Amino acid sequence: MPQLNLAWWLFNFLISWITLLIVFTALLSTPPIEKPTNVSAQTTSHPLNVWTWN
Repeated sequence: MPQLNLAWWLFNFLISWITLLIVFTALLSTPPIEKPTNVSAQTTSHPLNVWTWN
């Protein structure tokens, strides 16, 4: 039954594209997650120079 095979292929094709469209729309509509800042790295007033041991 080629009609059933074509209908099943078309159904799967449409469902997969609709699912991808929904997923990408949901991912693009969510705001990006901000990474927490490293507080210990920002509180140092001068950079540590590890090569001044001698």
